[in-house]
Amino acid sequence: MNLFSQPDARMSIAALACAILRHFGAPAPNPVCPALAGYLENAPRNVVLLLPDGLGQNILTRHLPPDSFLRRHQVDTLSSVFPPTTTAAATALETGLFPSQSGWLGWSVFWPPIGQNVALYPNTTDDGTPAAEVHIGNTFLPVTQLVSVLRERGIDAISTYQQGAQTLEEIVDLVQTRCHAPGRHFVYAYLNEPDHHLHREGCGSEAVRQWLSRADGAMEKLENTCPDTLFLLTADHGFTDVEGLCLEDFPELEDTLLRKPSIEPRALNLFLKPGREGDFLRLWQAVMGSSYRLYSRQAVLDCRLFGPEPEHPMLESMLGDFLAVARTCKTLFPNPSYLRSMVATHGGMTEDELTVPLVIWQSRR
Repeated sequence: MNLFSQPDARMSIAALACAILRHFGAPAPNPVCPALAGYLENAPRNVVLLLPDGLGQNILTRHLPPDSFLRRHQVDTLSSVFPPTTTAAATALETGLFPSQSGWLGWSVFWPPIGQNVALYPNTTDDGTPAAEVHIGNTFLPVTQLVSVLRERGIDAISTYQQGAQTLEEIVDLVQTRCHAPGRHFVYAYLNEPDHHLHREGCGSEAVRQWLSRADGAMEKLENTCPDTLFLLTADHGFTDVEGLCLEDFPELEDTLLRKPSIEPRALNLFLKPGREGDFLRLWQAVMGSSYRLYSRQAVLDCRLFGPEPEHPMLESMLGDFLAVARTCKTLFPNPSYLRSMVATHGGMTEDELTVPLVIWQSRR
């Protein structure tokens, strides 16, 4: 299994978002992606950004033949951000901010003001109860999305998800309608597959192949039916099949932890009970060996694992004593139900999880 030492910031999905902002005359919070410069320089009046959740480079090449529409129009690869998971990576693609800057570090984060882990999307604690009367992520970790920035600059910018379009067919219809309307448009189209199929059935899933075949035909349809439009397609992260273990099966190791891990099973944010570091390191080595790399809190900050400065002011206090980053397929899940639900997943520092395609085409009309 090939490893990344660190995602490439200038060839990342955050840099793609920054290139779009710069193209429309908006300030970009980070460097732009050089691979996009030529395509955006003379872009048509419409720009459409498509995000199929989980469509890593390994998934694309495994399930679509070389003569498929998407593979014929692939121009490069990009790296996701760390950790390569939707909460962190889709936020990066939607804002141009790295997780270090947004504070959206993964599925769940430790939120210091309440002393608990909070799942950011549903706004719940580890036991599934509401974390607060307000949505903690939206209230205390606010971000401004591309579509909002562009609207403020007079561009007709929409998110298909916010418009209620969720299926492949609904999204294609909405993109076509928008691109035919007079004026200059930006459309951000989020598709929730193949992520769901991959989690449940694994990287070799026939359902993934069938969905990608449909998506490939739908993208070719957009090329032929949308006038004066540039299409950019990438993904938030890739996937890897996993060999799952459950933390609850190792009670001595679990007993060294102050609370349940946060962020992701393949990027475990670990707070230790006082005086238990030696026990933790011994037991961790016995259970996990070299399948994860352990970073101290300071090492995470020093190597800017979550991305460049300026760091979110809460970042350091959100980090535990150690961050365990998966390097192999072995994955430690916090409970049995989580383990049973994941045949494949993402969030670690491997090539399959971090490498995503960059596919670009322009309409024929």
